[in-house]
Amino acid sequence: MFRLIISIILLLPCSLLALSYQQPDTRLAQLVANSSQLHWQLSANNNWLIQTENADRPDLAELRYATAELAGLRINLEQLSVGLGNGYKKISLQHNITAQHLEINALAKQRLYAPKLSPDENWLSVVMAEPRGLFIKFINLKNGKQRQDKQRLNAIFGIQYQWLADSSAIVMLAEHQAETKLIATALPSVYESNTDKEPQRTYQMLLSSPNDNIQFSQLIQSRLVQVSTNLRSKTLLQLPLYRFALSPDNQYVLVDQILQPYSYLVQADNFSRSQDIYSISGNKIVNLQQQGVHESRKTRPGLKHIAWRADQPATLYWVAAHTNKAFKEALWQWPAPFKAEHEKLHDLAWRFSKVQWSSNRLAVLYEADSSTKQERAWFFPDGLAEPGRIWYQRHTKDQSGLPGRLLTTTNQYYRQVLKQTARGEMYLLSDDNELQPQELNIVSLTTDSKTLLWRAASDAQDSFIDLIDDGNIFYSQQKLQQPAELYQQLASNVVKRVSVAHPAPSYQHVTRQQVNYQRADGVKLNGWLYLPAGYNSAMGPLPVLMWAYPREYDSVAIAEQQTANSHRFMELSASGAQAYVALGYAVFAQVSMPIIADEDTAPNDTFLPQLIANAEAAINTLVKMGVAERGNIAIGGHSYGAFMVANLLAHTDLFAAGIARSGAYNRSLTPFGFQSEKRNFWQQPQIYTDMSPFFHADKINVPLLMIHGQADANSGTHPEQSLRMFNALKGLGKVSRLVMLPLEGHHYQARESALHLLWEQQQWLAQYLKVTPAMQQNSTE
Repeated sequence: MFRLIISIILLLPCSLLALSYQQPDTRLAQLVANSSQLHWQLSANNNWLIQTENADRPDLAELRYATAELAGLRINLEQLSVGLGNGYKKISLQHNITAQHLEINALAKQRLYAPKLSPDENWLSVVMAEPRGLFIKFINLKNGKQRQDKQRLNAIFGIQYQWLADSSAIVMLAEHQAETKLIATALPSVYESNTDKEPQRTYQMLLSSPNDNIQFSQLIQSRLVQVSTNLRSKTLLQLPLYRFALSPDNQYVLVDQILQPYSYLVQADNFSRSQDIYSISGNKIVNLQQQGVHESRKTRPGLKHIAWRADQPATLYWVAAHTNKAFKEALWQWPAPFKAEHEKLHDLAWRFSKVQWSSNRLAVLYEADSSTKQERAWFFPDGLAEPGRIWYQRHTKDQSGLPGRLLTTTNQYYRQVLKQTARGEMYLLSDDNELQPQELNIVSLTTDSKTLLWRAASDAQDSFIDLIDDGNIFYSQQKLQQPAELYQQLASNVVKRVSVAHPAPSYQHVTRQQVNYQRADGVKLNGWLYLPAGYNSAMGPLPVLMWAYPREYDSVAIAEQQTANSHRFMELSASGAQAYVALGYAVFAQVSMPIIADEDTAPNDTFLPQLIANAEAAINTLVKMGVAERGNIAIGGHSYGAFMVANLLAHTDLFAAGIARSGAYNRSLTPFGFQSEKRNFWQQPQIYTDMSPFFHADKINVPLLMIHGQADANSGTHPEQSLRMFNALKGLGKVSRLVMLPLEGHHYQARESALHLLWEQQQWLAQYLKVTPAMQQNSTE
């Protein structure tokens, strides 16, 4: 057992304090204890229903491992992994015909990741994450017996493994066991630039010495290993692998290697790379390309989107820049045995996004134009070499222009292709949002006719999961006070397959409503208002916590779109503001903060006036509703939301206090852009200065609580941002408090950190917002 002390810096005579982790009110703490969620999916052959249950937050001790910060990665040296997330604590399988049931449970200090069924669905593979490494476990679904391989995976670039099509084995990326030999003597680190303009984001944890290069080179060395279900293994390749992909017929392997020289200026994915084709026996067939270090934000030269066609046994496709200026890119293919000339499939006027293949000649091609922020999709019924027709075109943020997604199914190679009826029609699932209820339709390419198979309920949020056939559909349903449960729609009735209890009883009678209002210039805004159980506005105003995040838009019409489903479960988390409604506060969350461009200006040209107008409109609305009173409202936000908080405190007197988490406050420290801002500091120094609350810290006259993870590696939100902002506030005699959370990144993972975060915010609100008679009355009833 160990204890870490949180760094607390605040404006007191003794300004650096050590504080143990604190416990918030039990009504808040239950959100940390009951944070698990269920998710469902059907197996490819529809034989198995798979249920996964999210793992609980890790204890802080689980984050205390040996690390190496290299090439933009925080590498867990004990586990040989990077940023796996929480994973699962339980995986359950139920056979849809025999009702056979199996469970895989994580033991103490274990987590489960990447469950995959074998193509014949007789085996389940799952990655067992333990403190000493990641290991593949096989579960025989016929008898429940389990076997675990002893070789550690190399998950520095993510967990990577694939089943062979005959279900006899997997191919995985395993560690290369070799001792790292560092240079004993310190050597100079040399950085160079030339006349090429190569702006970059403010990346962290980059390589910075020859020893870093050596250690990184050793760590990324991997073995591509074939492991059978009876745990026999053989090494196929030994390379510094970034990615690998088996061909659909399992005869070839596409490998992506990271090569030297490396760079001190960019992250690993921009290092020198080589893409090659090997045979499954480990023989090199051909090199596709070699790319040098890419230290620019421009499009990387060379082939892109290299992948196997899902509908063919062993055919590669890729995208390359077009030689004809009338087009942007060209889509090419190259079938095995990779001796013939490459074949051009299609000329693209815009940039390639993705392509979906089918079991016949049909293909759907998606492309985008960054200059206009437009995207579109094309149907090619007779293949990409033949004329196609437009399916849709929309602005990338225009939710009303997106018809939905086409369903896919597994083909003879166990790859995903478009799902079609016997007549060649497709299955189209609309998006799940407030603009339209989710629907599943069969659509005809020839007549554009639709046949409705399923529609979401009007009084709930239904989310499609999968279909066994046209009359047998799985979906989840949630309501305001009911978390998602699993349903199965049959031809004659609907069956509830899984029931789920409310995870936080203290919040069962909290109310939520969507509030619609307008900015002074007429722009329509909205937010979600959470009110304590039993409260109504006739009781008088409450202290209010407002939480928001600014977003940029190109038009008013897109900014005004509402996409959140009003029937969704009132999900509460330790990181959200909604938690404090249980303590008697009104919480106004997901408050619209649009920053909108017009024909003559970019969004940030009027960032501050629009930000202030948004906040004024929200406050005016709450006061008019009788829910809030001026001078008794706090504003909070995370990341860019924290940046918003500091700006609102510096440029208005609208709020009584602020809470800013994981923020950046000095934009001159992100000189080559931030969020969607593409202009650099030297092009627009006034905008960078005006938007930086650090340069206006002298105008902040209300208390500001700042919280930051000491290991924040997010581009632009280095922990130094909060430290410098606090130093400015302290030097100017402003009331502030800075909490630095050990071992935490941009978002806070550990159970202790989540509880302490809730406590810090609870104390801050209690200290700087006034208790109103309505709050007192409601708490005693």
